[in-house]
Amino acid sequence: MNEATVTFDRVFDIVRRSQRNRMPCTEFGFQAGDQKKYGIAAPGSPRIVAGMTVTAVLHRPGDWQTLLGWVDHETGEIVCRSAASEVGEIGALLFGGVWAYYLMGPHPIAAAVVLVVAICICVDGVIGMRRTITAKRLLDRARATLTARGSRFNT
Repeated sequence: MNEATVTFDRVFDIVRRSQRNRMPCTEFGFQAGDQKKYGIAAPGSPRIVAGMTVTAVLHRPGDWQTLLGWVDHETGEIVCRSAASEVGEIGALLFGGVWAYYLMGPHPIAAAVVLVVAICICVDGVIGMRRTITAKRLLDRARATLTARGSRFNT
């Protein structure tokens, strides 16, 4: 994971999305200096305005498509997915295990396939949860650094 501090000189194409049974997100683009980034998805409905400075956590360095969250330097607000958003994927193991149990007698191959798919979905959820927790820790540390430097957040 990588931290990047950027000031949004210009923001554009802000679209709030909330799909059924999904976490709400805000898609936007920004320009910082001579760089333009498009189609970035931020979790939730954060404040996004020109002139704001954020310290962002990116899963891959320099790739804003992998944004995990940010801390707003003006308000101290942390924008990050909740680790609990991955619970559904972990619950797939329970559902898949029960389903595989009932399929075991008449269809053992189908039961094995269901169990493997459930395990893969669960592992993806655990990885996502770990990634989210790590990002939140990095953002908390960044906010603490800002506070130590004397930033007074407007809340």
